Amino acid sequence: MAKAMAMEQRPKYLTTAQFTADPCGVLGELRETTPASLVEVNGFRMWAVTRYADVRRVLSDSEACKDIVQHRKKIVPQSLLRPERSARLAPESRRSLLDRDGPEHRRLRSQLAGEFSTTRLSGVLPTIQRTANALLDQLPAGEPVDLVAAYARPLAATVLADLVGLPEHERDEFSDWQMSMLTGSSIAEVEDGARRLHELALRMIELKRREPGDDLFTRLLQIHDDKDGMDAEELASTFVVLLIGGSEPASAIGSGLALLLDRPRLVTRLLASPELFSQAVEEIVRYESPFKLLPPRFFDKPVTLDSVTIPAGELIVTAPGAACRDPRQFADPDAFDIDRDTRGHLGFGHGPHRCLGAELGRRETATALSTFFARFPRTRITVPTDELVWRPGSFMRRLDSLPVILD
Repeated sequence: MAKAMAMEQRPKYLTTAQFTADPCGVLGELRETTPASLVEVNGFRMWAVTRYADVRRVLSDSEACKDIVQHRKKIVPQSLLRPERSARLAPESRRSLLDRDGPEHRRLRSQLAGEFSTTRLSGVLPTIQRTANALLDQLPAGEPVDLVAAYARPLAATVLADLVGLPEHERDEFSDWQMSMLTGSSIAEVEDGARRLHELALRMIELKRREPGDDLFTRLLQIHDDKDGMDAEELASTFVVLLIGGSEPASAIGSGLALLLDRPRLVTRLLASPELFSQAVEEIVRYESPFKLLPPRFFDKPVTLDSVTIPAGELIVTAPGAACRDPRQFADPDAFDIDRDTRGHLGFGHGPHRCLGAELGRRETATALSTFFARFPRTRITVPTDELVWRPGSFMRRLDSLPVILD
C-alpha cells in the first residue's frame, strides 16, 4: 500500500534554491517523514533514502547496481521524467570503477588501491605542505580575499596535478571543468565540462605514452597495456574520475574554513593542540558532507525500508549529509562538536564504493586548515555565515566563495 501511494504522488523537485542553501534541512524533513521519498533529480524519478541505518544498508549491499550505461534501455525509459533537465554524458566516458558493479568494479578498484596506500601517501604529504605554504605566501594580510578561489581550490588542484602528472600547460582550466561538470548552473555547462574533461583524459593517454613519468597517470597507462589491464574507455574514464575525486578536498577545506572561522575560540584551542585538527576534519565531513546525494543505484529486487517498498529497477539516491545528521545515530546532530564520536560517519561513503582517496582527503584537509590558521589565526568572514553562497547542483556540496579579511 505504501509503495502504491508513493508512486502516485508527484516526486518532490529537489534542485531548488532552498536545497542549494540548506540541503540538510530539506533532506532532514524527508528523513523525519518517511524512510524513502520520491524525488526528481536531474530530470529523473528517484527514491531518496535519508536515514542513517537505511543509507548504510543500501551502500553496503553487494546486490546494488550502479552501471546505468549497461542497463540504460531498462532504467532510463521508466525513470526519465523531463529529458530537458538531464545532461547527456557520453557512455564511453562512464566506464570507470565509479559506474561499474561486481567483478568489474572489483577489478578496476584493485588496480587503483595501491596508489592510495600509506607508503604512496607519505610521499604526497610534503607536496601538500609546500603548496599550502606557497599559496599563503601570496595572500595579502589585511585585505579582502576569497579563500575558495585563492586557497582551497588551487591547493587541491595543485596537489592533484602533481600526483597524476598533469603538465603545466594543462593545469589552468581542468579545475573549472570539473566544477562545471558537477555544479554547473545549466545543462550546457555540465555537458561542456564533462566533454572537456574527457578530451583532457584522451590527451593525457597520448602524452604519457610518448613521455612517461613517475606519476599516477603513467602507472595506470602501464596497467592498461598489460593484458589484464583497463581497456581504453575504462582508462579514460578513470582519468576523469581521478581529476574529479582528487579535486574534492577543496570542498572539505572550504567548509572547514567557514566552520572554524565562525568559531574563534575553537581555533584558539586547535592551535594550542594541533593534533586535534585531524579530529576536527572528521566532524567537518560529518557535519557538512561533501555530498548532498550520492550517484544513484538500483536493485533487481524490491527493497523494503520499514513501511516503504521500493520496486525493482527504481533509481535510489542515498543522502549521506542527511544520514550524518540523523538523531537516531548522532546525539544533537546539528551541533558542530569536534569532541563527539564520529565513528561510522558516511562523509566518505560506505561499502564497496567507499572513497578510495579518503585518507588523502583527510590529510590534505587537516594540513590545509592547520597551516592556514597558524598563519592567519584572527581572520574574519566579511558576510554573515547564513549569506555564504553555495554552488548549484544536485549532488555536491561546495562553497562558491568565502570572502574574508586576513589577519
